[in-house]
Parts: sequence; structure tokens; C-alpha cells
Amino acid sequence: MDFDVICCACGTGGTLAGIAAGLQSDQQHALGFAVLKGGSFLDDEVRRLQLEAFETTTENWSLEYDFHFGGYAKKQPALTAFIEDFEMRHGITLDWVYEAKMMYGLFTRITQGAFAPGTSVVAVLS
Repeated sequence: MDFDVICCACGTGGTLAGIAAGLQSDQQHALGFAVLKGGSFLDDEVRRLQLEAFETTTENWSLEYDFHFGGYAKKQPALTAFIEDFEMRHGITLDWVYEAKMMYGLFTRITQGAFAPGTSVVAVLS
């Protein structure tokens, strides 16, 4: 698949560790959205998981920590409104524990200009 950035929600870091290890191009980047308040420990955890599974680490990934909405399995009215709007527009109901936080963060980062025009972004919904 041809893309520049692939995004996933992160609770334990396992999905991000695997996605980043499997990227085929030096130009591709994996971006994780922590769903846990205080999720900065995930940096070390992703590295540990990569070492354990692949005997090496990669530097082609990063984490966003600002879209946890109060922590794991917590939500706020803004997230609920986002889920409802997303479903109305796209016909997809996002899981509020993981997927909605990632998509809210991704849409926010796009609006803020975090990605250059023409960047191809994939969001993993599981």
C-alpha cells in the first residue's frame, strides 16, 4: 500500500511497535495516539516490544499524547459530539475508547497543518 503516514490508537504500544517494524519505506512514518493519560511511558514500551519481537528498534514512529480525553475508557462531550458527527458524515461508528480518540487527534493535527499538502495518511480502525 502506498502511503506516507499510518496512524493507530495506542493502549499498550503493541500495534504501533508492529506497524512501525513492518514499514517498507524510509519515507513512511507510524503515528500512535495514546489513549492513556500519562502515556509517555509508551515510548520505552514500543522500543521494548520491538526489541523483544524483532531484535531491533526503529525510529520511524512517534506518539501523540494530547488526545486521551481524561484517560483510558474516559470521554468528554467533545469526543461524543465528534463520534456522532463522524457517524453521520461517514456511516462509521467509532469505538470511543480507542478509535474516536485517534481520529479526533488525527483530524485536529490535520487542521493544525501537521501534514504537508499531498501527504497520504492511513488510519487503522480495528
